[in-house]
Amino acid sequence: MKRVNHILRRAAALLLALCMVLLLAACSRGDDTTSRTKEDTRKPAGVAEETDLILPYSREEGVNPFTCTSLMNQAIMPLIYDGLYTINEHYEPSMSLVENSTVNGTTLMLTMNGERRFSDGSVITADDVVYSYNLAKNSTYYGGLLSGIREATAGGTTTVNFTLEKTNRYIAANLVFPIVKSGTADKADSVPVGSGKFVYKSHDAGGVLKKSDQYSEKYRADQIFLLNIPDEDTLFDSLNIDTVNAAVDDLSRGAQTYRIPEETEMPLNNLVYIGIRENGNLAEASVRQAMNAILERKTLIGSCLSGYADSSELPLNPEWYALEEVKTESMDRTKAKELLAEMLKDQTLKIVTLEENPFREQIASELARELSSAGVSCQVEALAPAVYKSAVNSGLYDLYVGEYRLPNDMDITGVLNDKQLQSSWEAVQRGSSTCEAFIKGFYKQMPFLTIGFRTGLLAYSTRVKSDVLPLPGNPYANVMDWKFG
Repeated sequence: MKRVNHILRRAAALLLALCMVLLLAACSRGDDTTSRTKEDTRKPAGVAEETDLILPYSREEGVNPFTCTSLMNQAIMPLIYDGLYTINEHYEPSMSLVENSTVNGTTLMLTMNGERRFSDGSVITADDVVYSYNLAKNSTYYGGLLSGIREATAGGTTTVNFTLEKTNRYIAANLVFPIVKSGTADKADSVPVGSGKFVYKSHDAGGVLKKSDQYSEKYRADQIFLLNIPDEDTLFDSLNIDTVNAAVDDLSRGAQTYRIPEETEMPLNNLVYIGIRENGNLAEASVRQAMNAILERKTLIGSCLSGYADSSELPLNPEWYALEEVKTESMDRTKAKELLAEMLKDQTLKIVTLEENPFREQIASELARELSSAGVSCQVEALAPAVYKSAVNSGLYDLYVGEYRLPNDMDITGVLNDKQLQSSWEAVQRGSSTCEAFIKGFYKQMPFLTIGFRTGLLAYSTRVKSDVLPLPGNPYANVMDWKFG
């Protein structure tokens, strides 16, 4: 009886979610839902309530990786489409569709792996890579990863040449964008042909991912059902009633207010920092170093970021494989407070932050409290997104709470305004200098204050009894091995 009641509850929840989809569609497009109800409200054929895996997605947004923007859909893209490389938890790249690479100055030459095929059995060629690169370069999601690449050209059937903006020995970590068959991703509603572990098929209640014939490995989950979720606001309601088995949240709107069954951190590589306008006494490096010394990072992470971050004084992700062990020496805390009290006694520091973002607003308030304890007067202003952006770009602040998503290669030049530090970092990318040398220069100059690297969360059903191991850019990395209990 307990099992029957559970099945009935899930079926009812599924029916409710699908009715919401139909109602929204009818209101927005004036569709005749009568003829569609029978098809769209059926429970997915073949779903065994206790064993089959169901993930959320938006059917309306589709599975074209270059046009979809929701986190729900982006989370399933690595299951359908492979990149040239994959990265592990330390952002270290491994060849996926590539069998050889050669770097010569600003040219990266890749040779394709002749054993790899698209799901339809066709060979993956250099033209497919160039086609995919051009779409990814202009996409919202992948464009930032590819900003350091000027162009991609085919050097024959199996060779691809990437022209880089500057020499960068870590660039391979950014080549994780989806490779699709040329000509199959031209429209937003296209279902491109990929080479991932699964192939997408439209289904009655959403979609289904079928194991690709190109993979011989055995998975616990040979098929994954995709349930169409009307919007991300109802996503976690669906998880809590076990209509779907997992959901992701990048926490861009702050800590979750919903109840979740189980969760694990999802790596994001988002640098959270305090930007500093080097004017007046803030132009003195010693003052910025003193601010760095009084920051209570564990408090900021625990109370302001709800623990969803890894604290760090370093401007590079501490999980990065290429980061050597670096010894840092901060100013004595008591001395730092005395210096700040003396140097900033006649100033009121203006701290700007982003309104309606609880994380950043709380960081600004806590920063003001810490500076006040050192005798520094502060004024906090929470600004609307457009006003905040204008204020930061125009220098209408003394301090601001910022966040910057570093690419997988950790190229930090996007937040470095100091030419000497930019040059130092480029030397690291060329291989003519070390991360330690760059970080020592960073501490000497202290252009901003690092708080840490923010994370998101992957929430999942209590019925999942195996390890859940998300990777950067790939939340469902080991979903094929999930088992239910």
